[in-house]
Amino acid sequence: MGSSQDNCAIISQEQLRNSLANGKHWIAIDGSVYNVSCWCQGHPGGKLVLLHSAGRDVSEAFEAYHPRWVRQRLAAFKVGQLDSEPWHSYPATADQHPSQHTQYASPASQNDEPCHHVPSTSSSPNAHDKRADVQMTGGGAQPSRQQKLTAADRLKRVQSALEAQGLFHTSAAFYIKLAACCAACLAWSIWCIMQQHVVPGALLLGLFWQQVAFVGHDAGHNAVAHSSKYDGYIGLVVNACIGIGPSWWKATHNVHHLVVNSLDCDPDIQFMPLLAISPRFFQPVFSRYHNAVLHFDTAASRLVPYQHFTFIPLLMVAKFGLYLQSVKQLMHGQCYINRTSETCTQIFFFAWNAVLLGCVQGCLPRLQLLLISHATFFVLHLQICLSHFSQPTFEGLPKEDQDWVTTQVRGTMNWSCPAWLDWFHGGLQFQIEHHLFPALPRHNLRKASLLVQPLCQDLSLHYHSPSFLGAIQETLATLRKSALAARRFNECRSFQAFTDSKTWECITTGG
Repeated sequence: MGSSQDNCAIISQEQLRNSLANGKHWIAIDGSVYNVSCWCQGHPGGKLVLLHSAGRDVSEAFEAYHPRWVRQRLAAFKVGQLDSEPWHSYPATADQHPSQHTQYASPASQNDEPCHHVPSTSSSPNAHDKRADVQMTGGGAQPSRQQKLTAADRLKRVQSALEAQGLFHTSAAFYIKLAACCAACLAWSIWCIMQQHVVPGALLLGLFWQQVAFVGHDAGHNAVAHSSKYDGYIGLVVNACIGIGPSWWKATHNVHHLVVNSLDCDPDIQFMPLLAISPRFFQPVFSRYHNAVLHFDTAASRLVPYQHFTFIPLLMVAKFGLYLQSVKQLMHGQCYINRTSETCTQIFFFAWNAVLLGCVQGCLPRLQLLLISHATFFVLHLQICLSHFSQPTFEGLPKEDQDWVTTQVRGTMNWSCPAWLDWFHGGLQFQIEHHLFPALPRHNLRKASLLVQPLCQDLSLHYHSPSFLGAIQETLATLRKSALAARRFNECRSFQAFTDSKTWECITTGG
């Protein structure tokens, strides 16, 4: 907490940047500096979000994620004013892992020795990075402080326009209608299962889970009731319906939004050894979310080269993994809702699903119900992956002079669909709008896109929105490109191992 005298202190950008190294968690918001060290454990968005934000200006991120009344509580944390000295770009913060100091390094540039570097599938070794730079800044030049301020100002204008149109207000009728449809879907599923029509019952159950998961996503962003308390209650109901814990979701998703498509920070693109969306994963990557090194081990070397074939089958069983992650979060992680309440809803989910399985006669039909219902849920996993997998990636945290709009737009993509299909995609088809305004109710995202598209055009940012099938093709192409690179990498590594062996020594020495 800062005293009134401290509140008048002038803090340089260097002091702000080095605060984490000095054991303090300072952040800057609209020219003021706040010490949030004592708030890390109680932060509703998770401790890691504040750790990634420490020593940085997070004005736009704060505005995107917090209601206006939170600003009234900032005064208690204020330690001074940020000096308006000229902006300098520093590629890494004090606590970064050594591998993160090169923010946008090309995989091929890590080592010039043949068969040691990660092979590139591009025509140019730095093609991946050039694509990223173009999408980040609208050209090859690095963003300036003035560009950042311009982007922030234009984003505020768009937000003001959205507020003026009342688009941040949730339609109760929308969610009442949605709740009725979900209840009808579940009832129809139960009726089919009771009548031993296992396949249609399983398909309807998977559809019910998908639609309820969308509500959980909305509530997780406080975009339904716009209250952490009441949206938390909705999250518990969702957990009872689909078995995916809100605490696990918050722990991963908030970090994902802050550092979208960061190879070492974003947990939503870290799926080793099953998938590698970038050849950078062929070398060890320290995950700052898992606090562990991701290795391209034996399992990865066998799975990644075929990931464009195994991608969809993996999504069909991914829900089982989410159960494990949710239970693990309850047992060992931070709970963002009452731990007892979340545990009870988790147990309730397993209980009613066990009863439903018990209503099916025969082991094989029960297995069909279990597998088909979970396989149907793959659509949601697919929709999530499409939003980011084919977009440019980077390492570490976004550069300090890079604006919030660029960070979000370059790591996300939309896909186009008719308005009557919005229910099926649950708002995920407007990922760009959602990442810029997470608290915006999803039934207003289509209207918001009419303002966001001109914003991206003004900032020379690519507003990427192919068709749904086009998005699937782009994602599979990204996975295939990385898979082919993995095959070449394996070949190089095998040849290197052979040349290091005794056999090669004997051959080359003539013995």
